[in-house]
Amino acid sequence: MTGPPHLRWRDQIVPGPKRILTRAHDLVTFGWCQGAEARDAGGVEIEPWDPKATAWSLLGALVAAVDLPPDPEPAYLGPLRRALSALAEVVEEPSLVNWNDAPERTQEHVIGVLEAARHVCVRWETAEST
Repeated sequence: MTGPPHLRWRDQIVPGPKRILTRAHDLVTFGWCQGAEARDAGGVEIEPWDPKATAWSLLGALVAAVDLPPDPEPAYLGPLRRALSALAEVVEEPSLVNWNDAPERTQEHVIGVLEAARHVCVRWETAEST
């Protein structure tokens, strides 16, 4: 079994909103959790960017996907804002934590909203290029 996707991202480029959503999708597909931003293989709560993380909430996956430096420049935050705006188009709940942790929520739901948000980004790009 290969390791979590976030261990392969040390590419030192600022990810755009679609890439952030794709990375978050990859993380949640690898492993999903509730009640914490991330968990290790034993279910212990850890930071989303921790190399031992094996499961992420929606918010934790976004945090890990951005791979922010300790003191991020605006170039890093703009794409994150855009990714969050795309999620706001497909998630009615104002709190991503509450939405993720709802008892009826499943991993498939989270994967689905990440895919839908990515399509929103594509739609915006198409509209901007015309």
